Amino acid sequence: MASAMQADLLLRGGAIYTMDPRLPQTRALAISDGRIVASGDGPFDELRGPRTRIVELHGRAVVPGFVDAHIHFASFGLTRGQLNLDVAATLEDGLRLAANAAVQLQDGAWLHGRGWDRNRWGRLPTAADLDRAIGARPAVLTSHDGHAVWLSSSAMHAAGIDRDAPTPNGGVIERDTSGEPTGVFFETAQDLVRGHIPEPTDAEVRAAILEALKIAAAAGLSGIHNLEDSRSRRAFESLEAAGELTLRVYHGLPRGELRKARDQQLRTGLGSDWFRIGPVKLFADGALGSRTAHLLAPYEGRAADDYRGVPTMTANELADDMRRAADARLDLAMHAIGDAAVRAVLDAYASTRTEYPSLAERMLRIEHAQLIDAADLPRLRQLGAIASMQPIHALADRETADMHWGARAEHGYAWRSVVDSGATLALGTDAPVESVEPLLNLHAATTRGGWYPAQRLTLEQAVRAYTVGSAVAERASERRGRLVPGMDADLAVLSLDPFPEEPAALLDTRVDLTIVGGRVTFEGGE
Repeated sequence: MASAMQADLLLRGGAIYTMDPRLPQTRALAISDGRIVASGDGPFDELRGPRTRIVELHGRAVVPGFVDAHIHFASFGLTRGQLNLDVAATLEDGLRLAANAAVQLQDGAWLHGRGWDRNRWGRLPTAADLDRAIGARPAVLTSHDGHAVWLSSSAMHAAGIDRDAPTPNGGVIERDTSGEPTGVFFETAQDLVRGHIPEPTDAEVRAAILEALKIAAAAGLSGIHNLEDSRSRRAFESLEAAGELTLRVYHGLPRGELRKARDQQLRTGLGSDWFRIGPVKLFADGALGSRTAHLLAPYEGRAADDYRGVPTMTANELADDMRRAADARLDLAMHAIGDAAVRAVLDAYASTRTEYPSLAERMLRIEHAQLIDAADLPRLRQLGAIASMQPIHALADRETADMHWGARAEHGYAWRSVVDSGATLALGTDAPVESVEPLLNLHAATTRGGWYPAQRLTLEQAVRAYTVGSAVAERASERRGRLVPGMDADLAVLSLDPFPEEPAALLDTRVDLTIVGGRVTFEGGE
């Protein structure tokens, strides 16, 4: 560091948690040209210049910027303006909300929304229910977990769906006793509808992302691993070109783009400091809430019919797509919630990379991993697999897990077991399924609401997974995740220091300042 160097920012007088084992905590940081240039006790007066901004922390905590390792960001932005059924305690509540929302739309406009939950409502809704509330208006309402859609009769008609509609592999069409579709479509059966639903324009997606970026900055997010489609990718690329991104984006590809990714050279890591191509997202099963997560043993109460959920890909399909990913130099983000799905992914990766050595160069991420059989836990580290998990899910799902998994729920959402196994844990929220707020997610990780407390994380472990773990999961650990000299200056200043306190203190903590690449992206109170 030359003596003439002047810092752009000095932060001092606080509890700075570096997430670096060589110096876990310090009191001051100096930032210049987007990087951390000095850390220690400070006060670094020799680095002050006429343009240096000094942030006196007064005992507040500083942590690396949170990076949400699993999010659907454009959807998060778009759904903020749609019908929200997460607040509907009953089906009748949901129908009243739908009716109120429908009358505000223009004639012929589709009603869009999300958040219904068969477990909360006690049964699956039907098209007849929806018709009763909104009449002949077409409507498509996504479930809370995103693995099912509920359609009105006119929406099914628009999609050309009747009793002769074939059930696709890896999907379920809910039917009545006569074989007629009732209006709910699970997993790949949703694809029967998607092409018939009016899509938002690129401009609408871009505008929704811009508004969501403000929320993310205020939450302390410095980066996201966004798992969406090319429409979202185009919007982020446009924002990056215009210099309007306020967080770093690691953007995945859907399975539908895998075959052409090699020709288009959409390989993992391609891009800039602010926008890069991430992994290809593949689905091995469904979800717990929709009762489509693939289990090794039958769902509770379903032993008689041996129902174990919905595997959405065969072993051969998994292997084929893994080979294609290796050819395209794409890492893998495998959605796997049930223990059978997790095992199928590990088995396919292990066997395929033996036959296809270039696959060993591709990172394997298992998204959600909500139920892992004890025999498979050591395999995560052995295969270098990253567990990309969302603690906040456990608070919403625990009653459903108890209902469908029974005693197996003791091993569900096993974040502590993953950490203890030596595997890398990366944390996210799955927004808009759950709240985007990292502090709420940390509270869930450290408390679990009292549910199977042996799987709680310490606050240090949880923050490490949200920072270092996420950096590892995007191949950026040499640049991000720790607050030490030479690293990108991505950090969040918290309103207090929750580390020495009980986890409840997280609920009273806010983000005062978010800095990404040395640039202030959010500023509350100091």
